[in-house]
Amino acid sequence: MQSNTTCGAESIAQPSLSIKHVPLAAVASLVEEKPLAPHENLNPNDLQRKTKALLDEYFNVRLLDEALLCVEELKSQSYHPEVVKEAISIALDKSSPCVEPVSKLLEHMLIKKLFTPRDIGTGCLLYDALLDDVSIDLPKAPNNFGEIIGRLVLAGGLDFKQVKEILKKMEDDMYQKAMFDAAMRIVSSNPSGQGLLDSSAFEVEACRSLF
Repeated sequence: MQSNTTCGAESIAQPSLSIKHVPLAAVASLVEEKPLAPHENLNPNDLQRKTKALLDEYFNVRLLDEALLCVEELKSQSYHPEVVKEAISIALDKSSPCVEPVSKLLEHMLIKKLFTPRDIGTGCLLYDALLDDVSIDLPKAPNNFGEIIGRLVLAGGLDFKQVKEILKKMEDDMYQKAMFDAAMRIVSSNPSGQGLLDSSAFEVEACRSLF
């Protein structure tokens, strides 16, 4: 995303895990209802290629506004959950997982109202559906994903009802606990976190009851 790089340009792709495709429709019903806009200009292959290129570039240069512009130029609101999923996947697949950079990226998209909480929640569910397989090669992925979840809860992108749905999609109770503990550690360490935990006490306990 440097000045001499266009949003649609290819970059050297970082390795990322692509274990299986999870249909968006399979998880969309688990978050708040809102009609999705159709893909406007690009076919799915082009969207995936351009998304990976802009995310690779973001993780290299860390320019939030440039990343925002490139996602806007995809002109595909219905693809935003896939961007969320892909951002998390690429971030956690790196040799030094980029928990903070990807959290800042998603928070920025949320603050600027490009992404909605629905986009964030559905994207997290899409990544979560891969997590049991991902964790075989990346055993720290549940913990790192949990830290991202915690930051998104603090940013207002997720609530604990959605966290519960994410946990329910995980098959391994050790991964569930690792993810939830990491999320709780992030939330409770923030000055505003205790208020969130108090107001969400019922859902927090419902999360704990799953493992």
